[in-house]
Amino acid sequence: MTVTSLTCVLLCIAGLQAISINYDSKEMCAVKGSKVVLTCKYRLPQGYSFKKGSWYKHDSRTPPRTSVAKFVKYSTEGSLILDNLTLNDSGLYEYRVQTTSTTAQLTDTTRVNVTILDTLHKDCWGVAYSSNNFCAFEGSTVDILCAYGYPKDHAINKTFWFREETKMYPKDLRLVEEYRGRVEHLSSSDNNCTFRIRELRKNDSGQYRFRYITNKQGGAFSGGLVNISITDLQVSMTAETVTEGGNVTLTCNTTCRLKGNAAFIWYKDTKPTRRPSIHNSLHLSPVSSEDAGQYFCAVEGQEGLLSAEATLRVRYAPRRTTVITAPPGGPNENDTVTLTCSSDAYPPVHTYTWYRKAGHNITLEGAGQSHVVANISSKTSGFYYCVAQNDIGQQNSTLVSMANAGSGRNAAIVVFVVIAFMLVLGLLWLRKRKSSAPPQKGTTSISQEMADSSPVYDDVSTLATTSDPSQTPNAPGDNDVQYASIQFRSPKKAGETPQPPHAHTKAQEDVQYASVNFSRPKETARFEDVPIYSTVQKKHRR
Repeated sequence: MTVTSLTCVLLCIAGLQAISINYDSKEMCAVKGSKVVLTCKYRLPQGYSFKKGSWYKHDSRTPPRTSVAKFVKYSTEGSLILDNLTLNDSGLYEYRVQTTSTTAQLTDTTRVNVTILDTLHKDCWGVAYSSNNFCAFEGSTVDILCAYGYPKDHAINKTFWFREETKMYPKDLRLVEEYRGRVEHLSSSDNNCTFRIRELRKNDSGQYRFRYITNKQGGAFSGGLVNISITDLQVSMTAETVTEGGNVTLTCNTTCRLKGNAAFIWYKDTKPTRRPSIHNSLHLSPVSSEDAGQYFCAVEGQEGLLSAEATLRVRYAPRRTTVITAPPGGPNENDTVTLTCSSDAYPPVHTYTWYRKAGHNITLEGAGQSHVVANISSKTSGFYYCVAQNDIGQQNSTLVSMANAGSGRNAAIVVFVVIAFMLVLGLLWLRKRKSSAPPQKGTTSISQEMADSSPVYDDVSTLATTSDPSQTPNAPGDNDVQYASIQFRSPKKAGETPQPPHAHTKAQEDVQYASVNFSRPKETARFEDVPIYSTVQKKHRR
């Protein structure tokens, strides 16, 4: 409320009595959008009664606003409230009084000159804000930039902010318990009334005003209303559940409009998403199963104030379908094995089906997430697999072999025996080649001439090592002669002419004998000491 100080005395002759009217302020200026109050006091002569009083804009017969008049003994007061001032409210104002003794309206040529300014002037009544509406997040801080003015002949005694609901008895917010320690005046100059509220709460939403009081009677002024709205961030989605390959749009919403071009940041499971956003929206297309999760949004610069979470669900067909066997490893004949099928899908798999593949035949074995194969045999052997199915699609698992592990081991033994037999044959062949190789130094050798002309005899007596000293190399039965017959045939050399028959041709083709004696322990040899004969034909080179 504004009370201006201007005094004007109107002297009217009502009979022999005079009527005095006292105005407040001759000149008044204020900024548009603010509120001022014009007041005047008048004294009626004794014996006269007040009938009516009204405020008028000069040269107007219609009151500009509803005037307020009240009677206090023999003094009366008239007030005019001008709220939400506009530039059209500028002009001259006067107060007119009518008594019960006359029909004339008593007034004077002196009037109040009211000037409404488009912008605040420091020498005029008024308060200006950077904005009349503020949208802020719960837990954040809001600064209301503010400036005010007053006439040069006034001095400021007090300034404070209050809530509109307490306008009948304005109370400084710095003294209100729920605001104590959270509000601050950021006045850096005489005409600065900037106000800050920290750690905003939901119940801080409401209307506020700035008020100041000067050192003169009636010198008080209240600024216009400032609306503060406390909001939070909410994420909305075009669909909460979407099928893989589809699309969805997420929007970060507020209950009030943020100032400027606020930039939004999106988070998925508390980590910034790599998807680009446009304004306050995040568009996902095409959607994959990796996009499923919890989403949050925040305003850049206030990343600590996250929205409530919003959960996106993505439907997809079964994948990574596998079979687990229990007990693990290959089964034996008559064993019982439990097969369990697992798969990743959303919505979850509702049907599991089991099949057995034997050769080209595929048979249905059963249904359910687990399948028991009892009494493993040739009738139940084969490759098993499961089919996982949900509302989106289905997938087959890999094949699991249910062959009898016992038969497998038998086959392995057969393979081992075959390999061992082949190794023995190989060793015998190597020994045979070694025995036919030319004799080394220190061994009994057969000259070529003797080999070419007559049979060759070689007697080798081998005494096996024994721990029994009673056994001698010449024990009966141990020295039976072993014969080997060898025939040599020499290859023809290139360009060599045939030779006439040699006198010893027959002898050259005679059997060559080698005598080998083996001496072994008595307990290991008897039938092994039987003479062994072999015949080798040698053909002479020509």
